[in-house]
Amino acid sequence: MHKTHKENESVRPIVNNIQTQYYKIAKYFNKSLNNLVCLPYTYTTKSSREIAQELNIIQINKHNKMITLDIKNLYVNLPIENILHITKFWLNKHKNENKITEQTLHLLKIILKQNFFQYNNQFFQPEKGIAMRSPISNTIAEIYLQFLE
Repeated sequence: MHKTHKENESVRPIVNNIQTQYYKIAKYFNKSLNNLVCLPYTYTTKSSREIAQELNIIQINKHNKMITLDIKNLYVNLPIENILHITKFWLNKHKNENKITEQTLHLLKIILKQNFFQYNNQFFQPEKGIAMRSPISNTIAEIYLQFLE
């Protein structure tokens, strides 16, 4: 029996792939990808403590409003072909050489296709979506969402 943290929700596989070569390549590639796409609005944090400290120093008056958004099942619903097209948009926008763009997209496609898992001696590979907990997943989601924005 599987128990989820939310009632009446399906179970999503989260695979620990830290020891795999794929994870190491994705971690290394993620740094390069961030430098190549140069997204206009980036803010990352390492912990909730860091967020709390930064929120403490923000000057908020009665005219300010703060909101947070949670996109349900974002990672598992991102279409890989669209991700590749959008990444190409960002790479071209920052005038990367054609060869760099082609190689980046080729490597990205290989990394994104490494989204598979085994359950009850059967292997599964989702038709869409990116692997949760992959070192590159946050960057891919940000590339996608900033394009939509």
